[in-house]
Amino acid sequence: MRNLFFKLFSDTPFGASVAIESFNIWHILYLIAIFGLITLAAFIFKNKKLETKEKVLRVLAAVLLFSYLTDYFVHDFVYADYVEATGEYVRGGLNMDKLPFHICTVMCPILVFTTYNKKLHKFLEPVAAIAITAPMMYLVYPSTGVGGEPWCYRVVQTMFFHGVEMAWGILAVAMGLTKLEWKNVWKAEILLIGITLWAKLGVTMLEYNWFFLESNPFGIEALDKPWLLPIVVPTAIFAITASVYGVKTGIAALCKKFNINNSSAEVLPFEKTETPALAEVAATEETNE
Repeated sequence: MRNLFFKLFSDTPFGASVAIESFNIWHILYLIAIFGLITLAAFIFKNKKLETKEKVLRVLAAVLLFSYLTDYFVHDFVYADYVEATGEYVRGGLNMDKLPFHICTVMCPILVFTTYNKKLHKFLEPVAAIAITAPMMYLVYPSTGVGGEPWCYRVVQTMFFHGVEMAWGILAVAMGLTKLEWKNVWKAEILLIGITLWAKLGVTMLEYNWFFLESNPFGIEALDKPWLLPIVVPTAIFAITASVYGVKTGIAALCKKFNINNSSAEVLPFEKTETPALAEVAATEETNE
């Protein structure tokens, strides 16, 4: 029974000869499935009531938290080593990468608190912006999510976690619960600075390469300086976040130029530009009542 569990959670549960690698067919199929499902969800929920849209975010946040927490219970199986001489598995122990110091992992509790605490709804825009950008970067170029069979636990859990996190961010915008306004892009930078300081605390205390603050992911030796990486890494992520704002702004401008109203533009994840933010909508409904 013990070896069975180690086998089930290994990278090769079925002993198949195929593996997911960056930009191979399996990786591309995952991307198609994730972005396709998010787009489908945007279609389904775009015209639903406010209560339904808020419930969608709450469900996604709960599912994300469940995926994150339950993953810790199987680390010994997932990251174990197989000893051919004895035919036994050696427990893998805790995967340090899964502690909440990487940007995607720390976004899980941030996202949950923002969803379930109404006082934090005012921060929905920067949280959504980073929730879109960070997992999207990982999904497009995964690191720890490759190398095993496409259907092994490690791959499925990693892709699922990042996919749900990104879905939360995209749908928060697509359903009109928040807006990505160019004038507010600085708020995402403030959040990134906070995440960087938090990650730096973890790196300093436990000497692990969270948020790539110890060893850079760019392959440029000149950047491997403790004082430089906390500047370069969040700056690079902010540049991509700004591009997300730019894409949304560009789509809104095109819709305005060609007189495309909100209802016809709502088929795209980054479309809604004039729907009130979550707090504004709630306040309006309370007034009407």
